[in-house]
Amino acid sequence: MSKFNVVLRDGLAENNDDIYAASTKISPSNKEIFPDPGTRCYKGWLGIKDMLLNRPYWRRTWIYQEATVSPASTRFYCGNSYFNMILVSASVFMANHFTEFAHVDFHFQDIARCPAFAISSFRTDGKIRYGDSLLDLIDFLRSTETSEPRDKVYALLGTASDLRPSSIEPEYLKSLEDVYTDVARFSLSQPNHGLQVLGHVMHFPFGSGRKRCSTYVGTGFPTWVPDFRLDFGVAFFCTNLANFEWPYSACGPNKTHNARIEGRRLILEGIGIDQISSLSETWEDNRFSTAEVRAWAPKDPGAFYFHTGQTLDEAFRATVLADMNVLTKARGLIADWDLIDARNDTLTADQHRHKNMMNVALGCASGVRRLCWTKAGRMGLAPDAARVDDLLYVLCGGQTIYVLRPTCEGVFEFVGASYIHGIMDGELFESNQCDTVHKETVVLE
Repeated sequence: MSKFNVVLRDGLAENNDDIYAASTKISPSNKEIFPDPGTRCYKGWLGIKDMLLNRPYWRRTWIYQEATVSPASTRFYCGNSYFNMILVSASVFMANHFTEFAHVDFHFQDIARCPAFAISSFRTDGKIRYGDSLLDLIDFLRSTETSEPRDKVYALLGTASDLRPSSIEPEYLKSLEDVYTDVARFSLSQPNHGLQVLGHVMHFPFGSGRKRCSTYVGTGFPTWVPDFRLDFGVAFFCTNLANFEWPYSACGPNKTHNARIEGRRLILEGIGIDQISSLSETWEDNRFSTAEVRAWAPKDPGAFYFHTGQTLDEAFRATVLADMNVLTKARGLIADWDLIDARNDTLTADQHRHKNMMNVALGCASGVRRLCWTKAGRMGLAPDAARVDDLLYVLCGGQTIYVLRPTCEGVFEFVGASYIHGIMDGELFESNQCDTVHKETVVLE
């Protein structure tokens, strides 16, 4: 790595100490840095992956605190030698950069997905890409590990931008349910959050082995309270980043809510709009194959999807991506199966980069979700825990369409947020489809 150190030092000087820019401007023609398979340099990179970046250290919840300080002040020792976070960040950015070139193998895809890359990315563009509100940071930490699950919240109290000192105080004698409910209560109290906290709820039922079962298995929490211990590897259909508007606005003009918490119940207003009539299997192996999600495709792809004026094929290819690049929240992305199927050695660097982005976006949008059809003929993405006959609701202050399961008159279990193609931008209200439907009180428990 000595040659990499020299190149990195020069790159930092040329790029105003921007680690990402210095690392990713290294030319792939530099054979002393860019690893061809079988070379000594290549084996060195694999050593970095296996001996440094795969260590349990990177999965610790409290490492977030170290990630927010100067990269030069965090040191890693090996005997009497040490290196700092600058070299680690540069290494993972460089490895991620390698994945943009067709001849680089899967080992560098692993580095691009490793926790060390996530931590380094957070240091460079955390507020832009991830956000720094309490919910955004908790979402970032879902993939980390801690023996004390309350620390999924308490590790962030000094860094979340929207928290005042007295908003949430660490109390380890509180039940985990109360701690996570405090987060929901805080989010609902913020004027610009809307019902963002509901978008972070995904129930993660398991059957035998690794396969999820088709019925909801609760955590003991109220169904509307997120369980921040669970990591899904998918994107939520909501955002509260300061630089982004809501990616969706299914509630149309009803952007404010009057939600209140009474005991274990959340009481709010909403409008019932549809009902799930059929569901696909859950897309489980979203990192390895698109075959399962492509099996969801309509049998008559050229038929008309009258809710948007598209063909069923066009609507389907937009739906499996939730009509959005989940990495940037930019709308209008549509699956390109020809590009996804193309051999890497036939693609330009830009095409390869776009293919990687689309694969990631597809896995984040459709992974651990199911294609649903509704009684009104709409298609969409529903949570893994959804069932046929679950109800679809617009909730005042909510960005998406929500899946609810009635338990008794006016009382529901909260199943999760969904994407329903053609009604995610307030179209129901623009076309006056909801004029004859009155808002009702919705009680979630």
